[in-house]
Amino acid sequence: MQKIYLKYDEYTPPVECDYGFVVEMIYLGFLYPLKKQNLKMFYIILLTELAVVTLIMCFIPFVIGSIISAILLFIINILFAANYNMIVIEDLLKRGYVPLDHASSDLLIKKGIYFKLQ
Repeated sequence: MQKIYLKYDEYTPPVECDYGFVVEMIYLGFLYPLKKQNLKMFYIILLTELAVVTLIMCFIPFVIGSIISAILLFIINILFAANYNMIVIEDLLKRGYVPLDHASSDLLIKKGIYFKLQ
């Protein structure tokens, strides 16, 4: 997995962020942000998964609903795994962080979320 380095100012040490797909999130799901101590994303993913399972189980019989719920939880985990790192990086950029070097800046420009060059 590639790394992106972001800095806030010259006094704060740079932040190392992963870039790309998070394979661990496929099987950990909402526990992965908890492992990274990101409570905001933990609650977002947890509530999304709970809402999907609750809606399915309310309207579909238990056996079929359990199978459909498991499939949809897997799909939700894949979607969050594909976007988790970019959500974290965008949040840091909104808080005022900027890329530390041109390699980090180029990766963000290619992804389309950062346009200001150092």
